[in-house]
Amino acid sequence: MDYRIKSILFWSVLVSSIFISTLTSAQENKSSQNAIHQAYYDSLKSMNYDRALPFLGAKAYKRGFDIQLPYGASVIYFTQTQEIDISSVKIGLNGGPMADLSNFIKFGPTIATTHAVTFRPDIWVLPFLNVYGVIGGGTTNTDVTLIEPIGFETSQHFEATSFGLGMTLAGKVGQLVVIWDNNYNFVDVDVIVEPVPAFNSSLRLGHNFIDEKRADRMLTAWVGTFYQQINSDTRGSIPISDIFPSIGTGSNIETMREWASGLPPGQRVIANQIIDKIEEYGEGNDVGNSKIDYQLDKEVAAPFNLLLGAQYQINKHWMYRVELGVFGKRSQFLLNANYRF
Repeated sequence: MDYRIKSILFWSVLVSSIFISTLTSAQENKSSQNAIHQAYYDSLKSMNYDRALPFLGAKAYKRGFDIQLPYGASVIYFTQTQEIDISSVKIGLNGGPMADLSNFIKFGPTIATTHAVTFRPDIWVLPFLNVYGVIGGGTTNTDVTLIEPIGFETSQHFEATSFGLGMTLAGKVGQLVVIWDNNYNFVDVDVIVEPVPAFNSSLRLGHNFIDEKRADRMLTAWVGTFYQQINSDTRGSIPISDIFPSIGTGSNIETMREWASGLPPGQRVIANQIIDKIEEYGEGNDVGNSKIDYQLDKEVAAPFNLLLGAQYQINKHWMYRVELGVFGKRSQFLLNANYRF
């Protein structure tokens, strides 16, 4: 069975057990509540909740559950740096035939850095099920280290837009909080033929610290894990002038010529066509809009990493969240402002 499917099934069973416990127990330990909290939860039970969403919302309030307001909108700043492994590569020139050079090109560490600002509308469909959309934009920067045929480093900077859909399952027993989030996000980069899909999944275990004087004000701190899988097949084109801004002439070209001479005939022809254009550009000649076409199979070097985060709920309308991703070969930072109504 696929490793991702196993992970999803495991998390699904774990979180579902929390939901069952939540729905069959009181939300709070009443014996530990102060008078202000007790009055607040008693008021929830007497509330006449007549909204359509979330479904089962009225029943949740009748049992003293303090569920979130159904509609929300978030503005999110997100940055991420992670290592990418490139397992195969095909290249061509200006839309011509492509050559598989996977066995003849060797890459060093490839580091991808993303900065993005996104807008996320969401709806609580059930007291424990939230669905949302994501749309935004930002930049992506990829630092590529080439070891063979020549030692070379290049940094590619692109503008990108993103869009996606996701869902969150959330449960609570006492002050213990469990949040399981899954989404598909598509990143559209101008040098890539099709938007690149990424599957993101995260599981968080947290604890609520409720304000002594206001039961609707709280700090939630959590620890969790984040998993990401990106589409392995990426196709696009990059101008030669962007890849080799200072390739020059001389030893680099000679080294590539010598490397190409050892390739099988089909790969050799295409490699020499590309080297010819690189040499023209290095000599200062105008190569027009000559582009190197590529097709890569890639994957994140470490799909899992650790999450540390917190959310401060000022009231039922405003919440602010900060989260840090650490360890593994990925680092992340997120800021989120959420308004609910």
